[in-house]
Amino acid sequence: MTKGPQRQSTDERVEIAKRIASQSQRVAKTYASVELSVLRVIRWLSAWVDKLLFNPRFGKPISLVLAILLYATINFGSADIFSSGISGSGEEIPDIPLTVIANNEVYEISGLPVKVNALLVGELADIQMTKNQGGYKVVADLTGLTEGVHQINLVPTDFSPRVNVAVTPSTAIVTVTRKVSAKFILDYDFVNVNKMDLEYVLGEPQLELSEIIVRASQSTLDSIAFVKAFIDVSGVTGGFTKKVPIVAYDQLGNRVIADIMPAEVNVTVNVTSPSKTVPVIVDPVGEIPNGKAISTIMMDHNSITLFAPESVLAKIDVLRIPINATTLTGDTNLVYTVTLPSGVRKSSVTKVNMEIKLGDGIKRIVEDVMIRYRNNIKGYRFTIVDPEDAYTNVELFGTEENIASITADNMEVYIDMLNIELGLQDVIIYVDGGTTLVKFTPEKQVISIEVIR
Repeated sequence: MTKGPQRQSTDERVEIAKRIASQSQRVAKTYASVELSVLRVIRWLSAWVDKLLFNPRFGKPISLVLAILLYATINFGSADIFSSGISGSGEEIPDIPLTVIANNEVYEISGLPVKVNALLVGELADIQMTKNQGGYKVVADLTGLTEGVHQINLVPTDFSPRVNVAVTPSTAIVTVTRKVSAKFILDYDFVNVNKMDLEYVLGEPQLELSEIIVRASQSTLDSIAFVKAFIDVSGVTGGFTKKVPIVAYDQLGNRVIADIMPAEVNVTVNVTSPSKTVPVIVDPVGEIPNGKAISTIMMDHNSITLFAPESVLAKIDVLRIPINATTLTGDTNLVYTVTLPSGVRKSSVTKVNMEIKLGDGIKRIVEDVMIRYRNNIKGYRFTIVDPEDAYTNVELFGTEENIASITADNMEVYIDMLNIELGLQDVIIYVDGGTTLVKFTPEKQVISIEVIR
């Protein structure tokens, strides 16, 4: 009774096992089919690539594509590659001076860059060794070129063979022009005058040549506005003779590159130190309050030495120091910073210390002082319209000690004829009393005169 169910269970297990085995065989056949298909695709792609690479018809285009890919990789990926610092990268050498091979005596060359950049590609150690050893250059060889416009290659030379070099720019468009000669008048300029001691004065330079020859293309010669010898005078303290460079410039002050013959010229310059010692005079400006007058002024420098060209010194007899008299209310000490007259370059002192003492002011009249004249450089003659105007009274104001000894003999009342013209005119009366501690006021401020030749 029990054997029937057991046989049925065994048969079921066998049937399940057969179904599992059948499914496994189907999966294996599927994988094998997919693998075979993939291998067929790979073999087909390999055969297609072989045909492209080794077929003469497609070899050049494929090489061009690969070259473009390599160039793009180097130029657009170099920043990341170089910054990583790994071997097999590259580095740029900037600003390499361009070496030019050309007949510069005959031709003028334009259009070449002054400096170029070089990109080195290779092992990092080889790149570093190339940079350290130096000796490399980039050459523009213009040998054999005649007048005209030419495109030339800029060739890297004497770099290590262990690195690849790409130059930027790699070509240049140059213009070759035959040189011609022209004469120019030679002028001069002093340079570094601010580095001279101010007491020295430069004389007129004596140039060995008055004309020089300049060789360049005709257009370059036409652009030259002036040619100058530049004389460096830094630190000079006496006359000198030396060679100085000659440079050509255009109207905008830009240097013009040309062959200048000679490139230097001998120049002789006389250096002097003209000076003149003059008295220092204090000029009070305005009225001292409370009826006071200046009794004495003591200065630590009663005279001063001025340095200037002779023509300037000839016009200077005194150095006047103005002070504001309206601020003087008692004895005081002042420090005055010397203001140099026009054309004066230097003085022996820069400050003058003054001690001013005041006293009570009084007035006194000096009568009948004759009116004279000064600066009649044109040789005119004149007559005073009113004969009574030939004399005038002069009022003195100062301390008693300062005005006691003043008489008509030690003052001069005058008219200034420097700018006088012919004919009838009114002129101002001036008084020179020989001291600024006393105020001199003429009774007659203006008189009329007739001027004739």
